[in-house]
Amino acid sequence: MTWALKGSPPQSTRALGQPDAAIGALPYTLIVDNSTSARPRTAAERVAIIGGGVTGALTAARLSARGLDVVLLEKAAIGNGSSSRSMAGIRAQFGVEETVIGMLFSEWWYVHFHDLLGTPQELRQPVIRQNGYLFLYDDPSADDAAPGAMAHWVRARANVVMQRELGLNVELVTADDLKRRWPHLATDRLVGATWCPTDGFLYPPVIYGEGIRRARDLGARVLQWTAVVGAQVRGGRIVGIETSKGSLEVDWVINCTNAWAPRVSALLGGMPLPVEPVKRFLYHLDPGQRARVAGALQNLPMTIYGMGRPLGAHTRPEGEHLILAGTSETSPEPWFDDLDQDVVPAPFDHRHGIDNFGFRLLGEVALYAPGLVESGGLLATTCGYYGMTPDALPLIGVDSYLPNLLHAAAFSGHGVMHAPVSALLVEALVTGKGEDGRVRLPPPFETHCLDLAAFDPARDFTRSTVETAVL
Repeated sequence: MTWALKGSPPQSTRALGQPDAAIGALPYTLIVDNSTSARPRTAAERVAIIGGGVTGALTAARLSARGLDVVLLEKAAIGNGSSSRSMAGIRAQFGVEETVIGMLFSEWWYVHFHDLLGTPQELRQPVIRQNGYLFLYDDPSADDAAPGAMAHWVRARANVVMQRELGLNVELVTADDLKRRWPHLATDRLVGATWCPTDGFLYPPVIYGEGIRRARDLGARVLQWTAVVGAQVRGGRIVGIETSKGSLEVDWVINCTNAWAPRVSALLGGMPLPVEPVKRFLYHLDPGQRARVAGALQNLPMTIYGMGRPLGAHTRPEGEHLILAGTSETSPEPWFDDLDQDVVPAPFDHRHGIDNFGFRLLGEVALYAPGLVESGGLLATTCGYYGMTPDALPLIGVDSYLPNLLHAAAFSGHGVMHAPVSALLVEALVTGKGEDGRVRLPPPFETHCLDLAAFDPARDFTRSTVETAVL
């Protein structure tokens, strides 16, 4: 069975392709309960994946490796959305067990990325840099301590116990030890920190580029500049989707459109999704000649300056600069368009006065690392959208209205780091193998399972566990 668009022929989609390679399937066996959508299947069921970011690309690769007939649809170019605008951190220091387990898997997966995707040696580029994540906590007695500083420190210590039990190499660091290990920090205002050296940051263009290459090598079609505009529903299932270039017959549809997910679900006749697109901003900071000469800049961890502080300032190295970000006070924009992704309003643009958000973030960093802000200043402002859910956990699961529509979206700013485990869960749902509603991870994490209820798009958000460690 092969894919065919009914309508005008698609343009060539080899622009992002790479030389073909003979590559075997990924060595994973997955199990998941799928009673809500289990039905007889053929070996070449047709799967349409909507969204050409990291999640869509890795999902296309995994499903193609399972022998499914995959087409990936992107209404613009691959990487058009939040994946190419991300700060691209990856960490397992979360407060919800399912997320910690998933990120343990994702960090391992990205470390072995090129081997798992069979990337030819001449095409291999860095995918992950494990500089670590350092969460700083205010001493409750310090002047201008974060609101609820003591409660945040108590929660941090409890989370470390939980994270260690799950196998994460995470430390509680005293203020004295912080000063010794990271001498640029002003530790007199700190009670301590949590530190995980296996956390770090990622290179999204390499990830989605190689995901697309792998999917194509396994027979998937990738159609750029092809927008989904509707669906054909028969017998309570999607049997076809309408695109800007014609129609496609489908057996499964995967919504991987993140902040666009609610409108895509509505176009397909799916459930309303509780997703709020919220703009976030990144500032590129020149830390000055002194920081560069010291030679330590490239090895700095992702650092969060005072957990619980309203601005949520955090930095990580990027070349000879730092990327600075925080929790901006912006309203949801449910009907944004693609061009809006790069529009920086004046209050957040570093070029518009010293009272803009970027300079407020610099003021926060100065409390903890004054040497980093005695610098060449802010050089650029970029932005993109988070797809926020009420509990800050993603929506991964079967649609309430249409049992062959799956959502893998709304990662509350963590989509790039979640993508390997998101693709794994989608694969498990589509292949329909079950074990009491839980997905057992592949080796070397076979002792861990993920409960799909934690990510169910129809979960009761008034009773779900809220992820508090959101940046």
